[in-house]
Amino acid sequence: MQHASLYRKWRPRRMDQVVGQEPVVRTLRRAIETGRVAHAYLFSGPRGTGKTSTAKVLAMGLNCAEGPTAEPDGTCDSCRAIVNNSSLDVVEMDAASNRGIDEIRDLRDRVNLAPVAGRTKIYIIDEVHMLTTEAFNALLKMLEEPPEHVVFVLATTEKHKVLPTIISRCQSFDFRRPSIETLATKLGEISKAEGIAVEPEALTVIAREGRGSFRDAEGLLDQLSSFSDGEITTVMVRELLGSVGPEALLETTHALHERRAADALRIVDRLSNEGRDLGQFVGELLSHLRNLMLLPYAPEVALAGVGAEERAPLEEQSGAVPTAEVVRLVEALGDALGRIRRGGDPKLELELTFLKLARDYTEPSVENLMARLERLEKVAANGGLAAPAPASRPPAPETSRAAAAADERPAPASETPDALAEPAEPEPVEPAPQEPEPEEAGRGAADLVGQWGGIIGELKRRKQALTAAVYGEARVEGFDGAVLTLAFPEDQDFYVGMAKDRKHADVLGEVLEERIGSKPRLEVRSGEGDPEATPVPTGEPSRGTPPQEPVPRGPAPEPPAHLEEPPAGLDDESFDETVARADVPGARFGAPEAGGETGEGKIRSEAEVFEIMRGFEPFGRRDES
Repeated sequence: MQHASLYRKWRPRRMDQVVGQEPVVRTLRRAIETGRVAHAYLFSGPRGTGKTSTAKVLAMGLNCAEGPTAEPDGTCDSCRAIVNNSSLDVVEMDAASNRGIDEIRDLRDRVNLAPVAGRTKIYIIDEVHMLTTEAFNALLKMLEEPPEHVVFVLATTEKHKVLPTIISRCQSFDFRRPSIETLATKLGEISKAEGIAVEPEALTVIAREGRGSFRDAEGLLDQLSSFSDGEITTVMVRELLGSVGPEALLETTHALHERRAADALRIVDRLSNEGRDLGQFVGELLSHLRNLMLLPYAPEVALAGVGAEERAPLEEQSGAVPTAEVVRLVEALGDALGRIRRGGDPKLELELTFLKLARDYTEPSVENLMARLERLEKVAANGGLAAPAPASRPPAPETSRAAAAADERPAPASETPDALAEPAEPEPVEPAPQEPEPEEAGRGAADLVGQWGGIIGELKRRKQALTAAVYGEARVEGFDGAVLTLAFPEDQDFYVGMAKDRKHADVLGEVLEERIGSKPRLEVRSGEGDPEATPVPTGEPSRGTPPQEPVPRGPAPEPPAHLEEPPAGLDDESFDETVARADVPGARFGAPEAGGETGEGKIRSEAEVFEIMRGFEPFGRRDES
């Protein structure tokens, strides 16, 4: 007698044998019991979930000699004919091979014929989504006005390809993919009934390999029963499937996480020499990494398809490998699997991916490349002057230096025992060692001093004459890339308040950002010493001859508040030109008391412009009296 495959032998014959589809079974059972069977049904879902088997059980219930009944006996002539595929009242049609309009027209000609032996004629059209558009249109007419003795059952794995007009004329049922536990339980019942000895862990591996299909899982169990002489073990299942096993998966994950490139590449070479399918190995490794990723957050989901002997090593590795690292591995291996399926060399793709993961070879992002390009363009536009790197360590505070000096200072004479006999000559106090400023900060300050004249000139070109006048009297005392320190002479300390004004500081910051690529924080103070000792370039050539003897002058008066911006009586260009010409003799401005043509009253700084401006009608304030 010819051997019958397990999936054919154990196909459901009654409604209660349909496993994992309780909502569908309950609805069909109630429809048969109440006599409210629809004229058309659409069964959709993954392959091997029982769509065609449920359709045949429905046909048996409608034509059973004891029916219509939801639980056919399976012993009457009608039930046996349906099981043997010899019933003339149940027509099963494969739309994948009969997808044209001619086949549907032939079906339309036969649909009006009465049943031969049963009460109802059932047409089961499998893979209905394969029909052409013309065939769908011809089928649509039959579904709209079918004869009373006809029931259509359409089955498909791709419901989205069925025309909406067809779906709207059918009662639609979605068959769900069964869980691994459900599949393993069903396989246990079959193996017990057939007398097949199987390890429980092997049943779990078989169910996992079935991927939600009863037919695939039962077919694999049938194959293993022929493969094994005795009990079916987990090792036999993996050997038959070509699986690498959990040990290789754990070893590979550890090697990639610990950046051991040589070990990871040796694993690939070993599996390739053993004849393993590297594409399948990548798929198994992705499943293993998925369990590692889900285990800290949803352990019941991660351990659903894992055997008992595999759980302890999986939990241990989950505690050692961070989730972020697991995500990184999953993304890289997913891309590699896609390239392998598109025809790439599996070994080369896997070696390349493992090398990248183990050695952190990553491609720079487009955003980083664009940011670097913009910085280089700014440096080139500023004549090659880049913002210096910040100092590696801050200078020692003044308090610590003072304390160090105090420790090295000798004790007073009154505290020494020989103080009354002979006054001890005080030892020279060595100055506290000053920590040298970082080289980067020194170079930054020197470069900025060389550029300061151009910066002041740029302020003047932008019609910011007052801002240029304020910062033109300052000298660059320090610049470390983040903080710019400016010092003003003591006789011009009124500039300190104006230099700290947000309005002027923002204008200077914009020019600095264009020149050096950054906008540093500004610190201003009034320092000691002659400002002429460290001259600040003004960017303007000196006009006229300097006087032989300096003319003593007191501290310049603070400019009135209404002069912080160009006055209303003088436009920006005139005001800028007036300030730029601040080094010409005062007689040109119509101020004879400034020295006239003798040159004794020549203006030495832009600060004296404010005094000259008082003599002009647009600048001065007339006395109302």
